[in-house]
Amino acid sequence: MSARNGRTRARDHACVWGLKFKCMHACTATTWKRGLSALTKEQTNLSTVYGPVPSWRLGRSLGIDVLLPPKKCTFNCIYCQLGKTNVHISCPEMLSEPFVEVDKVASDLDEVLKRLDLGSVDVVTFSGTGEPTLNLNLGKIAKEVKKRVASLPLAILTNSSLFHRRDVRKNLSWFDLIIAKLDAGDDETFRLINRPADKKMHVETIIDSIKKLKKGIKGTMALEVMLLRSEDGQVTNVDGKPLRKLLDAILDVKPEQVQLEVPYRPPSEGSVKPPPVEKIEPILDELSKTLGEDKLWVYGLHDKRGISVNWLLHESLEKEVVELLRRRPCCLVDVSMSLGINLNAAESIIRRLEKRSLIVSQISEGERYYSYHSPQ
Repeated sequence: MSARNGRTRARDHACVWGLKFKCMHACTATTWKRGLSALTKEQTNLSTVYGPVPSWRLGRSLGIDVLLPPKKCTFNCIYCQLGKTNVHISCPEMLSEPFVEVDKVASDLDEVLKRLDLGSVDVVTFSGTGEPTLNLNLGKIAKEVKKRVASLPLAILTNSSLFHRRDVRKNLSWFDLIIAKLDAGDDETFRLINRPADKKMHVETIIDSIKKLKKGIKGTMALEVMLLRSEDGQVTNVDGKPLRKLLDAILDVKPEQVQLEVPYRPPSEGSVKPPPVEKIEPILDELSKTLGEDKLWVYGLHDKRGISVNWLLHESLEKEVVELLRRRPCCLVDVSMSLGINLNAAESIIRRLEKRSLIVSQISEGERYYSYHSPQ
């Protein structure tokens, strides 16, 4: 199997869909619960920098994880590739451990940059094990990262839940690209899909805060929309009222980009499935006509993967694979591209990690994905 053949899976999805386009609240906590204990030994040893990962949207993306495992998030989305949320909280003040510090990220990044050809990286993306805006050091960290990566753009993947906070909006002002989640335009669908920790949170608050942030930043605002439905059809954002409300919300925000995804990686809930062809095409039709095809990025059509990363030196291939898979499930081609090694070498590493029970695999949409498995 070649890397070229592996990359055809995105085009296969496009064929299945039958696409015809060329284009692609406030915190309810009343007490300060953040503990003063140090990071655990495992967290201290685990690098905050991972990848670079091959991203269909961003290309070769060097990851920055400002939370570290276990997964900490304000949502518990039914489609999340990281599985169920371990620490389900509504605001940063509810974290029971210290924030990852600026020095930790800076040190980890310095170590990686000694071994990585930065010229083979397209973007630095803040993402990882949960909602990155929970770390209130985010702005300071972004500032230090920016000093080290020259002219590379800084991107962040966020669920938009904390945009109502002034401190969070200030932190986000450091980013060149903010990819904000919006999967629903009505409260019922929002609670079914995203399952927020704050039960009083309203999707209208999120929509308004996205618009407010958009006005106050110099960078680009993109919306990330996960199109899905459950096997029984009870949960959906591609039918009836939920779809109409979602489309209205997207058009209300007026983003510079709309990135349409489907749950092609193994989701948190097994009943979550990509929508069928006939549900996808009308959505693309309406958004492309209203926003313009150039603003619409579609999984399966807009694909920046396929180019390997160049490494000057590897510290430990097995360790690097584990750190990658702790942040996102990957197929064999993804591992190969990320480490800049051939498929046979990547497969050999995967097999050794499987024998040590450090990773598990799962088939999703016809592709085998590998993810980290805690030995505990």
